[in-house]
Amino acid sequence: MRPLTRRRFLGITAGTIASALLVACRSGQAQVTPTVAPAVGTPEPTNTPVAMPTAVMEVTPTPTTEAVRRGGILRMNLPGDPANLDLHQATTSTDLWCVAPCLETLLEFDPNDQTKILPCLAQRWEVSSDGLTYTFYLRQGVRFHDGSPFTSKDVQVNFQRIMNPPEGVNSPRGVFFNTVSQIETPDDFTVRFLLSQPDPALLYNVAIPWTGIYPAHLIESGADLRDTKNIIGTGPFKFKSYTPGVSYELERNPNYWAPDLPYLDGIVFYPMADPNVAAQALIAGQIHLNRGLGVPPLDLFEGHSDIRVVGVPTTLVWRLVLNGRQFEPFKDPRVREAISLAIDRDAMIEIGTEGRSVLSGWMHPYGAWALPEERVRQARGFGKDKSADIERAKQLLAEAGFPNGFDVELLAFALGTPVTQSLVADQLGQIGIRVTVANLQLGEYVQRVVAREFQMSLGFNAPWVDEPKSTFAAWVTDNEQASLTGLWSQELIQLYQQIDRELDLQKRKQLTQELDFRTLDDPAFGMIYLFRPVIWHIYRPGVLAGWTPQPNYNLTEKHATTWLRS
Repeated sequence: MRPLTRRRFLGITAGTIASALLVACRSGQAQVTPTVAPAVGTPEPTNTPVAMPTAVMEVTPTPTTEAVRRGGILRMNLPGDPANLDLHQATTSTDLWCVAPCLETLLEFDPNDQTKILPCLAQRWEVSSDGLTYTFYLRQGVRFHDGSPFTSKDVQVNFQRIMNPPEGVNSPRGVFFNTVSQIETPDDFTVRFLLSQPDPALLYNVAIPWTGIYPAHLIESGADLRDTKNIIGTGPFKFKSYTPGVSYELERNPNYWAPDLPYLDGIVFYPMADPNVAAQALIAGQIHLNRGLGVPPLDLFEGHSDIRVVGVPTTLVWRLVLNGRQFEPFKDPRVREAISLAIDRDAMIEIGTEGRSVLSGWMHPYGAWALPEERVRQARGFGKDKSADIERAKQLLAEAGFPNGFDVELLAFALGTPVTQSLVADQLGQIGIRVTVANLQLGEYVQRVVAREFQMSLGFNAPWVDEPKSTFAAWVTDNEQASLTGLWSQELIQLYQQIDRELDLQKRKQLTQELDFRTLDDPAFGMIYLFRPVIWHIYRPGVLAGWTPQPNYNLTEKHATTWLRS
């Protein structure tokens, strides 16, 4: 079969976004020593704790010295309609973009520097000397969009829903709070998280926007948070209207707790599955911001000197998920190794990112946890001699009883994956694995993956931050409910558990790099690393202000300080 080349894919674009799909687990009882460390103040940003360094990116903050212009509607594209507007259940960035400006979290990431955490609904916090008690002191006078007051009960009820979801509710982020054994509310404006063991990632995880706070009375009443009438938070914007396939609109919250914010009058999102349509809309001035994970039609922007195109390697990683429950051959480690050997990561980077990404492990290549490229190259399937890899893959398939390969269905989502899914099909075809692509709308794709109704799926490992727990916790597991594949290695699970407990930064980094390498080299969990895409931010700096291109556009989508110059 003729290999794919960049030339063959010229003009084909891969738009945006489907997240990893995770399932919650819980553990443990706490033993708390309430000795209190110095509090982190407000409103100045604080660096994230030393035990969990984050990536250092080359970003250029928007100038903040000029006078802000108030008013106007921020307009931007969506890759399609949102799949689930319940932020606690949502699994796509499309969902998050639509809801995050309305809901807020205890802490938040600095929108101009994602290596820093800012106060949000919590003005300050304290950590006990043994690392087992986190105390958050809440803002007073904050009200939800429905007029109800925000109190510690709202925090408690929301996190209980995230950690122990009711029947019928999927909670992808519950796994990140498996060390939290109890949440106390000593008064209306104090919340204590009691941990069963120290958790160096906890502050990160309470800051991710997916933990947005709804009114407790909505959750306690059993309200369907997927319904647009229940998009009620404390955020700078309120839900206004939604017409599927046409637009999703937010309006300014006039009663926001920060009285000078937001600067905008509202935000309008337009579903645009075709990247060419989104590009033309930006050129015509119909939208202010165009973003995606696939290579956009860059030639359309030539000659438009006022448009800036920024490609930033993201924290997300394209991956193949091999479901050993649904497809018997994937239970054989020789078959999994053969698939990994067949994947040409260098070709994928060149074609899928215009060569702007780099070969890396699961951890971000520019972060403090990064696995050096020379070490990545030592993993099976990651070297440069693909001819040898392909021959070895054919041999492994023959040894496993498949000398003529086999047929398999690849589940993919219709928004933004044509390049990646075609590369996968072409490369696996070279070793006799015949791939049929089932290209679904995003909502149906998510439902089938959550239900484990697939043989092989194409999606993302989507850590919310560059941190080991965020990267590995959801899939380095033997939890039958949490596992997407029904495949695992007890030895590697034990290695992850060491990382999860380790507070010494250097030792944690060494353990993380070892786990990173071994899960590349041996896809024991049925997760095949493909390549790291880039986020493409396309905008007019002369128009869009108060906003900075970031490596993870899932972290800072509040837009409270975004404004339009014209």
